[in-house]
Amino acid sequence: MLGRAMMIGYRSGFYTDEELAIAFDMITAAGAKALRLEDYGLHVGAKADFVTLNAVHIQEAVVARPSGRSVYKGGVLVARDNRVVKAASRS
Repeated sequence: MLGRAMMIGYRSGFYTDEELAIAFDMITAAGAKALRLEDYGLHVGAKADFVTLNAVHIQEAVVARPSGRSVYKGGVLVARDNRVVKAASRS
């Protein structure tokens, strides 16, 4: 999805930090809002499905698409650096 954010930014002429943050929002929270997903985001009681990136800020994540990603499902690490650490349960 970071590739999509990068392409959105490129094709839309997004160059400022604010514009790149909008591109990131389009691949994350905006999609959930459009689908009317009520339990989306980081908050107490959420599913805790998320990805961590080796980036200082959102704009770096969009432009550089850094390596060093970790994927969590239900709060449990399931993949790191494109390798499965633990099989995710289907819930």
